[in-house]
Amino acid sequence: MKEFVLDDPLSPDFLRFLELFGTVKQFPHLRRPYFSFEQEHFISVKGFVGDANIEVRFRKENADLIADYFHLLLYYAGQGTSGIRKMQEITESIRTKMKTRLPEPGDST
Repeated sequence: MKEFVLDDPLSPDFLRFLELFGTVKQFPHLRRPYFSFEQEHFISVKGFVGDANIEVRFRKENADLIADYFHLLLYYAGQGTSGIRKMQEITESIRTKMKTRLPEPGDST
């Protein structure tokens, strides 16, 4: 787990961008609107909308492949359609690399 302090608070626009890459849950009824983002086998992000402090968790077995993934999400979020396409390409590339690490069915190693 890592805690990040961002230059700018997370915005509702960024959460809409995240929805393209995983599951976003929002709890706006709380005194401070809380959110979580989960991308299976990649990362989870938790924090408060409008706050610059967030918690990011990476899957340990794939940490070397996804260590910069959150930074890439932040970078490409503001680049419109081209940013979405680029992030989709990056995500697919990482998934392909992850699949090569999975043991074959019946492999006991």
